[in-house]
Amino acid sequence: MIDPKSVTIIVPHLGYTKEEEYALDQCLLSLKETVSDIRVLIAKNGAECNHENFDVWVKEQDQGMAVNAAVSITDTKWIMVSNSDMIYPPGWWEKLTVDIEKPIDNPLVSQLKWCISPMLIEPRPGAPTFQVQMFGGAGGDFDKEGWLEFAENWPELKHEVMQIRTGFNLPFLIKRELWDTIQGYDINYRPWGSNADSDLEYKIRLAGIQPYQNTNCIVYHFSQSSGTGSPENKPYWEKNWHYFISKWGFERASSPTIWEANFEIPEPPIRKYTPIWEGKYK
Repeated sequence: MIDPKSVTIIVPHLGYTKEEEYALDQCLLSLKETVSDIRVLIAKNGAECNHENFDVWVKEQDQGMAVNAAVSITDTKWIMVSNSDMIYPPGWWEKLTVDIEKPIDNPLVSQLKWCISPMLIEPRPGAPTFQVQMFGGAGGDFDKEGWLEFAENWPELKHEVMQIRTGFNLPFLIKRELWDTIQGYDINYRPWGSNADSDLEYKIRLAGIQPYQNTNCIVYHFSQSSGTGSPENKPYWEKNWHYFISKWGFERASSPTIWEANFEIPEPPIRKYTPIWEGKYK
């Protein structure tokens, strides 16, 4: 297991509505109850955010910029990025990191030492790599007791070692060296940051690291509490989609491939993006 003192958890937060504030309160409470010895930074973004307690404030609505700013004031070996509406059950940290820093001579385990995500449980159908279970959400109806009972009896827990598959989603745990190499989030995906996570995932793969998902570890996600998927924000999603194409030279992978993180990245000249760190960890 990774030493909690070598980790910083970054929680970007918009906070326009009381529902978003409720979600953040529940997220922070779950982290306090499960990993009280890990430092948690709230990265406030957006001038209208109502939350008074924060560690970094980017007045522009830009999740990627807020996360980058928060990471810049840390010096820990590991960074974890979480949405502000994600709820963590007891034991999640131990399950997520159980084998990561063991001295095991195995190529697969060596890849796990760079980037890994838990499996998400959501109240409505979403990505194919998530599971649907209703425990309420940001409307103030979160069924904490039901969620904790579900997590305690999660069937994958019968396995003594982590059950993994390729995949990438928030929250994700990433080694600081890798984050610094790929220079974190591209802040040109704004506002709302849509497609920025996909861009980050592509950069991780381009650096030579395969992201994995540990299905022994589950996290509940209220989902769509920030308004990113609201119809009025579709033009921003389209803008960011086209920025990805202009940067990389092709469309990003669609579902389920983007969630499974097993896509192929075209070579130049199809691919326009050719950073100097390409293939560093292959």
